[in-house]
Amino acid sequence: ILLQTAIHLLHLPTSCQMQEVIQALYPPRPTASRRRVRRSGSSLSDGNSGAAGITSGIASLSVSESYSPAIRPSASATSSSFSTSPKRKGTTSRFSELLLEHGERHLNDWAVCASSSFMNSNGNHRCQSMKQMEGRLRLCSQSVVFEPRQISRGIVRIPFRFMMACPFIGEGGATSSSLGSSNHNNATLGGGLEIGGFAKGTDTKSNTNAVIVRCDRHVIMKANNVIGPYEHIQTPVEFRFAFQHSSPASMISAARTIFDAEKSSKKSVSVSFAPNVAIGKYPNVDGSYNSMPSAAKYSSDTTQSIDRPFDTSNFLHVHERPLTSNLRCSIKTPLLEKKGCAIVTNWGIYFQSSGSAGMSGAIAQVWSIRDMRAVARRYDGLKDWGLEVYFANHEGGNEPKSSYYSVLLIFESTEVREHVISLLISEHDNVAPLPLPCYTDRSFVESAMELWLAGKLDNFEYLLVLNAAAGRTFHDLSRYPVFPWVLSSYGERNDDDFEDDLSITLLDLNDKNNYRDLSQPIGALNEERFEDFRKRYESMVKQQNPQSSQPETQPHHLHDVPFMYGTHYSAPGYVLYFLLRIMPEHMLCLQAGKFDVPDRLFHSINATYNSVLVNPADVKELIPEMFDPDCYDFLINSMGLQLGNLHTGERVNDVLLPSWAKSAKDFLQQNRAALESDYCTRHLPKWIDLIFGVKSRGSRAKDAKNLFHPMSYLGPMELNSMNSDDDKKRAELQASEFGIVPDQLLCREHPSKSNSWESVEGVVMSDRLRDSYRSGGGRMPSNQQPSRALPRVVVDDMVGIKTPAPNLRR
Repeated sequence: ILLQTAIHLLHLPTSCQMQEVIQALYPPRPTASRRRVRRSGSSLSDGNSGAAGITSGIASLSVSESYSPAIRPSASATSSSFSTSPKRKGTTSRFSELLLEHGERHLNDWAVCASSSFMNSNGNHRCQSMKQMEGRLRLCSQSVVFEPRQISRGIVRIPFRFMMACPFIGEGGATSSSLGSSNHNNATLGGGLEIGGFAKGTDTKSNTNAVIVRCDRHVIMKANNVIGPYEHIQTPVEFRFAFQHSSPASMISAARTIFDAEKSSKKSVSVSFAPNVAIGKYPNVDGSYNSMPSAAKYSSDTTQSIDRPFDTSNFLHVHERPLTSNLRCSIKTPLLEKKGCAIVTNWGIYFQSSGSAGMSGAIAQVWSIRDMRAVARRYDGLKDWGLEVYFANHEGGNEPKSSYYSVLLIFESTEVREHVISLLISEHDNVAPLPLPCYTDRSFVESAMELWLAGKLDNFEYLLVLNAAAGRTFHDLSRYPVFPWVLSSYGERNDDDFEDDLSITLLDLNDKNNYRDLSQPIGALNEERFEDFRKRYESMVKQQNPQSSQPETQPHHLHDVPFMYGTHYSAPGYVLYFLLRIMPEHMLCLQAGKFDVPDRLFHSINATYNSVLVNPADVKELIPEMFDPDCYDFLINSMGLQLGNLHTGERVNDVLLPSWAKSAKDFLQQNRAALESDYCTRHLPKWIDLIFGVKSRGSRAKDAKNLFHPMSYLGPMELNSMNSDDDKKRAELQASEFGIVPDQLLCREHPSKSNSWESVEGVVMSDRLRDSYRSGGGRMPSNQQPSRALPRVVVDDMVGIKTPAPNLRR
């Protein structure tokens, strides 16, 4: 027994090793230029893109890499993640699925030479002809997109719903006589295609490899390679796309299927209360919105390519053994999902996208098991079958905390996910001295709590652990990590004051009046405003019909459940509100191709805090970047985005800082110091109880003034109990866009450091980390049914996992 105990203790990590594992949870923190490339969702060209400020070396990021924002762009063959095929020079692309409507997917693309002409009102005759130019024609699930090779030209998107007829094959390549008029040589269409003349090297002979698309309106994006609001052109236009190296037959066949489905499809349900988000709708030119088609049909080739045998030529080692067959999965990043298949070997995880699976020489992404640092169970919407894997990057550098990254894999079932976890843990034990920890295991949360109580883990890192354990991740905007407003003093200074350092006021971290009350939710900080919330809640209780026969699992019934706050403290729109300056394309994707009204943009720290105090529709908390000095770039408009002017005439540019901050980095440093202060440390457990603990749901949430809309409490169990697929889709959309309460981690109040002698046993909930929400004014049932489909132990036994989860308790 003593020998076994000694061996067990030798394999337990020290507090320093625990802290190293926790550092993998830090917000991604490369340099500002790399971060913009990583989070833009596309690779930016190094041409005349002064607004983006991207260097040529970083701009060479390929489209395949751009899907994974947590993978460093400069990853090489010696890193944990890399492609198994060399990249071709000159393959940069400005296209991203973020340029499409939310939920739309890119299907295929071809090299073409495009031209276009204006049409008369009868749609039969061309009035003018436009310059031919080379580029890529991309078929998407709801539109056709043309990306010119010239980065100064805008990307043209033609939704199927705007097409006059189905695309058809006709004569391509206009003759010189059809372009003869020199009066139109300088005309432009929405900053996109220039009229008159030929591009250099363009074949002027007519051919039959052209696809003709006629539309009454189209959209121009990234004109002059500038990220900004999209331009909607209400002019009948005929586009001609001459295929250069292939036949257009396959494109026409797929386009006809999508066009027919578009015309006959029923309209889907739009999201009714998503904050600052236009998901589920598309804009008309007059500013009104119509419902998006419910489902666009994908080509069957996508599914077939996923199911093809994995290309074993991608294996990096001769004696590498596959441990699984093809696993359908996808890589999830903010607002994007790259579908494909994965395979686990004794060396690592391989992923091939659906467009390349089964193809000889296809590019695959690879992650080494040796470089894994931790894993965490994650959600896909309300389904519990995601897996986030954290890695150490061995490229070198002087910033150890920025040498970590993660990838979020979405599998087809919980059983597959658990099987992959068991394989990774088993194989990791063969190559590493310490077990592979899981952030969502109870033992890891208890270990982190012990370190925090002992003063060996700071508040920032401890909150990162709690967020990770509660299902929050930087890859999912609907489950982004949540941090509290700590201070209450954010007064600004005038622009003239920046020239005088004496005008900088000092922030007294010892004055408790400078701090926010962490025992109250953000919606209750202003008693006058909360009184309105309370009256509405009581009115809803009186109006509730106790004799309702509606099943509790139906989403429409949840609208009748009383609640205090109609908006949430964390939602995709709120996350992008803060990160607008480094993720503008994500904001444009959510906002239907435009930025919000300038007065509603994130332009001032003080104005934002005042809004969460007085605005009845604003109860948002903060994000981790607000406390990480290395993430200061989200406060600076380094891309030169044109965000408009406030009602006062002031231009929205860099975020206005408090009077006590010298710079954006200094503001984050002082904000971090406030988070680590003695006052905040004493009161932080109260806020943890509101977000992750016993006051986060149920009757205690009602008593703590912390009750949100019931849709934000939905989980896998509620989703599985719904009868129809439409109800499930509606519930997932509304819950994801409204905001989701983190998993409940604690079953009793969080201990404070003053009571550090108190045992953590019984504080962290058992493996059932989330309680379900029931109607009845926030009352919780006595049995507290779990939202996760099965407890961890049951899931492990079901898939034949014999290895217990690693226990990191000291």
